[in-house]
Amino acid sequence: MLSSTFSPWRSVLTPQTALDLAASHLENACKAQSPELALAFCSDAETALARIRTSVRKASVSSSRAQDRALCSEIATTYSKFGELLDSLGRRSKAQACYKNEEKWGYMIKSRISNRITML
Repeated sequence: MLSSTFSPWRSVLTPQTALDLAASHLENACKAQSPELALAFCSDAETALARIRTSVRKASVSSSRAQDRALCSEIATTYSKFGELLDSLGRRSKAQACYKNEEKWGYMIKSRISNRITML
């Protein structure tokens, strides 16, 4: 019965939907009353963020389009917030991984924009 109501976890989400899901989990983690619950929400956020990579490939996101650049910027910001939260929970190595992902998403935007300006 539940399988007909809920989509399977492995189904492909749009990049924006995956980002919204990750942001929702991070918001819940920030509001959690215990570190254990916050870490459980962080785990769910990590899964949602991992799904963004798949959904970006399927959706052919291009950083040359303004809408897609905005999405990449939101993804980078989400990774930054995730890193800060993990840092506050004492998970420094995971936080560093988030900061690296933030840099990757930010770099993607910057490199595409600078390539485009150079071509003009």
